[in-house]
Amino acid sequence: MKHFWLVTLIIISFSAIIKLPTFNLPHKEGDEIAFWYLAKNWIETGQYTLKGSPLSKTPLYFPRANREMPVHPPLFPLLLRPFAKYNALDKAVIASWIGHFLAILAVALIGRYLFLSYGLTLSALSPLFWIPLLGIATDPIMTYVSGILWIDNLHAGWAALAVVFTMMAGSSQRPKLMYLFAGILLGLALLSKVTSTIIIPIIIYVILVSEVDKKSKIQALLLGAVPALVLSLPWYVPLYNTMGELIFPTGIVPEYQAILANMSPEELIAHKESIRCRFCETGMSSPWYYLIAKLPLLTPLVVIGIIFYIVFYFVYIKTLDWVKQLHFFMPLFWFSLVFSIIFYLQLYQHRRLTLLVASIYFMFYMLLVFSEKYKPLKKYQTPLIFLGSYSIIYGAMTGGYYLFRGNYAEIFSIPELIGLIKLWGG
Repeated sequence: MKHFWLVTLIIISFSAIIKLPTFNLPHKEGDEIAFWYLAKNWIETGQYTLKGSPLSKTPLYFPRANREMPVHPPLFPLLLRPFAKYNALDKAVIASWIGHFLAILAVALIGRYLFLSYGLTLSALSPLFWIPLLGIATDPIMTYVSGILWIDNLHAGWAALAVVFTMMAGSSQRPKLMYLFAGILLGLALLSKVTSTIIIPIIIYVILVSEVDKKSKIQALLLGAVPALVLSLPWYVPLYNTMGELIFPTGIVPEYQAILANMSPEELIAHKESIRCRFCETGMSSPWYYLIAKLPLLTPLVVIGIIFYIVFYFVYIKTLDWVKQLHFFMPLFWFSLVFSIIFYLQLYQHRRLTLLVASIYFMFYMLLVFSEKYKPLKKYQTPLIFLGSYSIIYGAMTGGYYLFRGNYAEIFSIPELIGLIKLWGG
């Protein structure tokens, strides 16, 4: 694809420039404070722990700050260390930007892969390429997270790259090397956040669709699994042996139990009130359909993509062989799997959805490529571009609002912000 790297770097640079206002945002949310002190304590003590930090003596942080090992893997705090070393809290959001940039690169590579796979000769200057790429660069959820010291962008970026390298391996001249790279990227995602495991079935799906025989499928799975395990197990094995958990914190750590045991009844009541998470209570009181209703309000491209997927299937896709159909449904499987798991676990905050954001623009690319490739679908291309572009502009407006508004633990759509709809907290 001619001009691919030029256009991709311009879009990433644009995404970086519009994020500059986030340097002025406050960082007072609970997880932000914990990550910052974790990075500082790591520098001061040489140990990846909050024990001994000021937070270990702060009632609100007793449960997490007195653990032998933190809840989350070390990659994001590692990125925070240079900023903590020089007390540059106002610039530390760059660590969160990185994950968004990785996701932009992943979506760009997905677009390039699809253009080449289906024999399209258009350059990267074509709107069919740069419109979806501009969409991920201004995506409201990832833009919102970019202003906060959270790990959600980072693991989403690595995970998306792991998927796209797995996709590219099937048509690469060096497939083994590509699968190894995909495994390394998956390992980095797992070292960012444990929920990256959700992406593993998607990688398996890609391999099963792309590889033609049983031997090549097994080889691809092993080439991806080995580096991912080599990178991630040195964290997860000690975590399980020490804390008896892998995903969710279980029980009360002994140090915290001792602190509670030494409190008087009055102190215990006051302590429970001080650590009460009213934000969590509000989120859990939201209606069961909160995620289903809220995501289209943030980015209508989700609804547009699903509608056009249905139309394309019945108009033409169902006439193709099953391998091409499975390839067509790859991004929809990615989106549906992640969304279903997040919905089932009732993880109501939208920052949990960063793992599926790249799949939305993957769907958009797939639809645009198929509308260009197959004549029966060509007539749908203009309305698809028109509706998709307006959806991207709308989403960018939402994300733009949060470039200047920090310290929000949940993102709100434009209808919610202006008071037309209330979903949060019922």
